[in-house]
Amino acid sequence: MFWTILLPYCVTFVLGNTTDERIPFFHGHVFENSPAGSKVNGLSIPVKRIDPQRWCSKSGMHLKLLGDRSEDFHVFAHHRRGHILLKTSNVLDREERAEYLLSVALCCQSCASAERVVAEVASIKVDVLDTNDHEPTFQHADVKITLDDATALRSVVYTVKAEDIDSGKNAELIYYALPRNGSFYIVPKTGDILLVDSILGLAQPIKFSVFARDHGWPARTSQKMDIEISPRQWPALPQLDNGLSRKSRSVPEPVLITVSEDASIGSVIMNLHPVRFQSASFELIHPDADNSPVTVSRDSGDLVISRRLDRETQPLVEITVKVQEKRGECAVTNPNICTIRLYALLPFPPVQYVTVSPARADFT
Repeated sequence: MFWTILLPYCVTFVLGNTTDERIPFFHGHVFENSPAGSKVNGLSIPVKRIDPQRWCSKSGMHLKLLGDRSEDFHVFAHHRRGHILLKTSNVLDREERAEYLLSVALCCQSCASAERVVAEVASIKVDVLDTNDHEPTFQHADVKITLDDATALRSVVYTVKAEDIDSGKNAELIYYALPRNGSFYIVPKTGDILLVDSILGLAQPIKFSVFARDHGWPARTSQKMDIEISPRQWPALPQLDNGLSRKSRSVPEPVLITVSEDASIGSVIMNLHPVRFQSASFELIHPDADNSPVTVSRDSGDLVISRRLDRETQPLVEITVKVQEKRGECAVTNPNICTIRLYALLPFPPVQYVTVSPARADFT
């Protein structure tokens, strides 16, 4: 009884497998911009795989390509090798079409019409591979930025973005700037423009050009994108009287600087050059180094933040720097005394277009 019920199902299963024949699948590729008549690489269909005698036992075998845009290729049989191959009929563009899904059809006498096709004997996929035939292009025109001179170092002041319609490595971009400058650095992978050195005291705008280059071979480079960043100083704050006063009437008026309390430790907030001495040394005389959030470089005159600024606890820092000429290892008398008032401000909002235009300190 059991075998009586199971036997019809087994017969159906076996017969189904013998009649359900899968069409063989083949895969090839060709590079875009290859001249017409280029062979599709990696694609070779053995004639025995399609068994033409089964369909056309008395007449010759004829082949026809079917599918969308099949006219971009032509199929032929390589009789010596016993294989069926494809060649391009037109110059292909990957950006227009990246792949083709086609079928090889068999005709017995001729393929003059679709009615003469007796069977589809193979399925084909052709990938159109990219060549580096497009250069990167920027999304925006030239950029002019005004930036607060007290902006914290390592702040992102702008981000450039380019596009490349190629694919793969040909579309991976790096960014760089020319001519190089010491104030701004562009991150190669992201296009972020970082402030890396103090722009306090700069009266002229900083100009440079940004380029994008892809990783293709040969590499292609974009047209330049001009960047102009103009420093500008915020208006000076009213002078505050918190008990700090100059020790001598001979000390000139203090130099006023406003700095974001978000400025990082190690930031150069100002350089005390130029001075009237050809070779000068600099010394912090008030307050002492242990009590000051700012240090001064003896040789370069850089004012450097040495600890975090806090506007709530210390909105004003007044420091006094002695500047004197050096002769070899000795210093002459009659030094210049410079008092600098440093205002700690709230962090500036992260906007791309800010302002700044300080003048350099000139000790005469």
